[in-house]
Amino acid sequence: MKEELNIEHGQELIFSNHALVRMQQRGLTKDVISFIFNYGIKMITHQDHRYIFNTNKQKKKNRELMFDRTFIKFQKQIENTALIVNNGILVTAYRIQGKIWR
Repeated sequence: MKEELNIEHGQELIFSNHALVRMQQRGLTKDVISFIFNYGIKMITHQDHRYIFNTNKQKKKNRELMFDRTFIKFQKQIENTALIVNNGILVTAYRIQGKIWR
């Protein structure tokens, strides 16, 4: 089921009911999810896309993001969260445990 729409930087992300529940359980805000979706690294995992935010890679690519208000406020959450997106629908968001292999 689809619930809410998030439009930033020309991209559209729909939050599924499952994703909203998981976000609430894990204390993740829509700002954190939106930031990772818009600025994170996208990897293809089977039919889904996984988004993570790698601070070291972003420092080289776009240093301005390190001074973004959302990043400063939620840095720890942004760096430790991965998103699973399928066809523009956020399926789930979870905490990264250890390394994520590329």
